[in-house]
Amino acid sequence: MSVLSIFWMMMLAFAANTSYSIISRARNRNSMKYHLVAACYSNAVWFATMKFLIVTQSMTWLLFIPYTIGTVSGSLSGQAISMWIEKKLNIGV
Repeated sequence: MSVLSIFWMMMLAFAANTSYSIISRARNRNSMKYHLVAACYSNAVWFATMKFLIVTQSMTWLLFIPYTIGTVSGSLSGQAISMWIEKKLNIGV
């Protein structure tokens, strides 16, 4: 397992949970454009994560800690980003 694999897993996990938080909030807002962009981002990150795991075949327990760090920080960042977007676009529930 290389340091680069650990780095990529952490970044992909961060992006995946950021996108999950954003798409979850976008579903409950009254903006189809916001939902469209969030859905595109979410699905692109999912595809990139699956490609990384399948091509590298790196799904080992060594990735648990960077994955967990990435997902937790991604969730928190995703909520903050969503709240900022909603405020800028004046999007309500």
